[in-house]
Amino acid sequence: MSGNYKFLVLNPSPENLDQIFQKANLQNSKNGPFEATVLLGDVLPETATEFPTTKLDGATYFAEGKHGLSNTIHSSSSESDLVDVSPNLTFSKSLVNIVKLTSGLVLMLVSGSATADEESLLAEVKKINIKVDILVTYEWPNSIAALEQLTLVGHDTIDKISKIIKPRYHFAVGTESGKFFELEPFSWDTGEVTRFISLGQEGSDEKWFYAFSMNINRDLIQDEIPNLRTNPFTIESRKRQHVHEEAGDKEGETVTIKKPKVVSPESCFFCLSNPKTETHMIVSIGTYLYMTIAKGPLTRSTQELPFSGHGILVPIEHIPSIRSKYEDVYQSPVYQEILKYQNNLVQAFAKQRPQDRLIFFEVSRSTNVHYHVQFLPIGVTVVDKFVNSLKMRARLNNEKFVKNHKLEFKHFNKQDDPELLSIMNKSDYVMFTVGTPNDEEKSIYISELADSDKPIDMQFPRRVLAHTLNLPKRVYWDKCQQPKLKEISDCEEFKKFFHEFDITS
Repeated sequence: MSGNYKFLVLNPSPENLDQIFQKANLQNSKNGPFEATVLLGDVLPETATEFPTTKLDGATYFAEGKHGLSNTIHSSSSESDLVDVSPNLTFSKSLVNIVKLTSGLVLMLVSGSATADEESLLAEVKKINIKVDILVTYEWPNSIAALEQLTLVGHDTIDKISKIIKPRYHFAVGTESGKFFELEPFSWDTGEVTRFISLGQEGSDEKWFYAFSMNINRDLIQDEIPNLRTNPFTIESRKRQHVHEEAGDKEGETVTIKKPKVVSPESCFFCLSNPKTETHMIVSIGTYLYMTIAKGPLTRSTQELPFSGHGILVPIEHIPSIRSKYEDVYQSPVYQEILKYQNNLVQAFAKQRPQDRLIFFEVSRSTNVHYHVQFLPIGVTVVDKFVNSLKMRARLNNEKFVKNHKLEFKHFNKQDDPELLSIMNKSDYVMFTVGTPNDEEKSIYISELADSDKPIDMQFPRRVLAHTLNLPKRVYWDKCQQPKLKEISDCEEFKKFFHEFDITS
C-alpha cells in the first residue's frame, strides 16, 4: 500500500468538547477524510461533568492527561487497552499503547501520568519492536524545552522515550493550557527524521489544531527535507557537558560541579514581567512581594476550607535570595514585608481556622532562580508529627543520600535570635517556621547549607510535609496540577478568606 494519509491533531478544552467534535467533523468532510484524529492534553479529566453527545465521523484517539479521568471512562468494563467510550472515540488506558491504523501507519499514545513511574514506562517502551510514525505525550522532551527556556513543560523521561522511538512526528502540550511551538525537522544518526509540534489549548490565544499528511513510505532521505536542523538531543548532551567544571578531590578522584543556570526575568516562572505569568492565581500584591496560590498544591480544598491553603510569597524583584542583595536579611524591606504577610496569614487562620497551624518553608540558595517562601496549613494535632517527620527525613537524607548536603536542623523560638540571623545573613539554608497567633511561641527550624557545591534535595520540604499529612503521592507539584477553572476558584476563595487581613487592603 502506498500514498499519503491525512491526520488531524487537536488540543481541546474539556468544557467545549461538543463544539470541538462538530468542528472535527466539519474538517473531516471538507479537508479529509482523516486517517485518524488525535486529541491531546486533558480530554475527559476527573472534573468533567458532561460527556459529549456529538458523534464523531472519523476514528479519534486520546490518552489520559494530567488531571485524572472522568467516571464515564473509569466505569468501563472493557479489558482491552483501547476503550471505545463512544462511536469513533477511543481511549488508550495503558501507560503506553500502540495503534496500528488501517493504512499501516503506527500511532503511539503515552499516558500523561506515565512519567510518574519511569521504570515501568521505559520497560514498556523498550518492548516495542515496530516503527512508530506518530508519538503523543503530555510533556515535551526536556532537551527541546531547554531550547525555549521553558523549564516547566519538559520531562527527562520523554527524552528517553524519544531517543528510543525516533518518531516521524511527536505531538505534546507541556502544560494544561498548552503552548504552540513547532520545531524544524531534525535527523537521528540512524537516518530517521522527526518533527516536534506542541499545541495550545482550544480557547487560548495559541494555535490548538494541526492538520498534516504523511506518506506510508518511511524511507525518508534527509537531503530531501529542507531546513533540517541539528538534533536538539545532541545539542542538549553537549550543553550538559559544557555546564560542568571538573575539579579533583583530595583522593585525586574527579567530581563534577554543575554551574547554575541563568534565567532572565522574562523567562522566570515567578516574575511578573514574564508575559506567561499566570496572574489568575495571584491573591495579593504588596510593595516588595506578591502572594499567590500554589500550582500543584500539596493540600487540597475541603468542604470546610474551599481552597487548598497552599500558597507562595514571592519577591517582585528577580533575586535568587535576599542576602544576594541585602547584607542584613532580617532588616531588609523584602523580609520585613514577608513577616507582615506571614503574621497576617497566621491571624487569618487563627480567626477562621483555629484548628490549623501554618507551616512556612523555604530553600534559600545563591543558585536559586527566584527566591520564594511557601506555606500551607496543617492541623494543630499533627504539629508534633511534623517535627518527627522533619527529623526522620533529615536522617534519611544524611544516611541514604550521601552525596546530598547533610541537613542538621537547629530550633529557635524567636525570629530575631542572633544565631539564627547569622545563618540567614551568611549562608544558604533550609528553613521551616510553625506560625502561631502568639509570636512568642513561634518555632523555627533551620539547617545551614555551608557547602554551596553540595547538591540539595529541592523537594525536601514538600517530602517532610507530605509525610506529615500522609500524602505520599503528592510530593511532586507537577503531578498535582489543577484545572485552570479550579485555580481561579481557589484564588477567589483565598481572597475572600484573607481580605480582612490583606496588608494591601
